[in-house]
Amino acid sequence: MSVERIRTGSLSLYVEGVKILNEMRGGFMDASTYTSVVDHTIIVCTDAVIVETQRKTFFLAKRAVRPMKGLWWIGGRRRKGEVPVEAMRRTFLRETNLDISSERFIFTAITEYLWRDREQEPCNRGSHNLCHQFVVELTQQERALAASNLDTHEYERDYGLKEFDRPSLVAHDVHPVILETYDELFPIQ
Repeated sequence: MSVERIRTGSLSLYVEGVKILNEMRGGFMDASTYTSVVDHTIIVCTDAVIVETQRKTFFLAKRAVRPMKGLWWIGGRRRKGEVPVEAMRRTFLRETNLDISSERFIFTAITEYLWRDREQEPCNRGSHNLCHQFVVELTQQERALAASNLDTHEYERDYGLKEFDRPSLVAHDVHPVILETYDELFPIQ
């Protein structure tokens, strides 16, 4: 049997035949089809936490759509047949217009969310998401470019990307996973 093991940090993806990756990818789903998918499956996503390690800060955008409305990192759905880091790169490019090499995205964790609401009707049915979480450090110029090119269907463009240290994350009452991720990436010495 020909099986390839693809590693991303501590995560392993086992692929039976490399051609499967390209041949099995699906296309765009219309709204009613995607609503049915959200009703019946766990949605797999990738998230990129933009960091400035020297200052121990995160850069967050303000999401405009449910279920993750409010201050958040950059992310989106992973497609069937995609390796997580490839999905991260594609999603990051789509949402920021910034083409970052796969090597710059560092896998950190898998997080899982059960949301009470969602963007798709009926909104009160919620969604279940599993996210491959990555960290990426951008230059000041890259951050400015990303902030000015945020996907306006997903983010409030006028907000851009704002820098947060731990006290400001607490003051803005961010989602608990953001604080937990901060504490894991920048542990108190």
